[in-house]
Amino acid sequence: MEKYIILSALGVGAIFFAVLALLVSRCNEVRLPGAEKFLRNRTAGAVLSAAALAWCVPQVQAVIWTSVVPWVWYLALAALVLSVLYLDNIVARGFAGLLIMGAYSFLDMTFDCKLNMGISGALPVWVWGAVGIVIAAKPCYLRDFLRLGARKKFWRILAAALAGVTAVFLLGAMAIYLKVQG
Repeated sequence: MEKYIILSALGVGAIFFAVLALLVSRCNEVRLPGAEKFLRNRTAGAVLSAAALAWCVPQVQAVIWTSVVPWVWYLALAALVLSVLYLDNIVARGFAGLLIMGAYSFLDMTFDCKLNMGISGALPVWVWGAVGIVIAAKPCYLRDFLRLGARKKFWRILAAALAGVTAVFLLGAMAIYLKVQG
């Protein structure tokens, strides 16, 4: 069951980042208010956060105390409900969770498969994870980055490229996961 949850989370993330690449590439000063409003959309944030948590729970179960393992899914559900109800910029937080989990999982799976990608495979993923950590710490930075991208084409193209590369990495992570898990 967890295999399908992880694959679903990867798929949702890949679709989200592909759509995000398209939307970010089209974001300008006219469309900026809609993009800022989307960052506060609780439904989209709940879906992204649920995907990130579903991806995270099996990783947590492997390292947490055995007495807590049966409760991890319930704790994740409670965290999701409380986050959606009480946190702002929930889309940015879900986005950050997917970035962090994607970076961790991609690096982990490349080591499991002995792909030996070296720095060419690790550096983009480290950047990807670092961006996720920064957004998780300060979700308002994503809004500020959208504002910068709406005003300057270079940053808009860079953000769209990061989202597109993320979608490709998530699809790659799905393929690697299927190879590792069989």
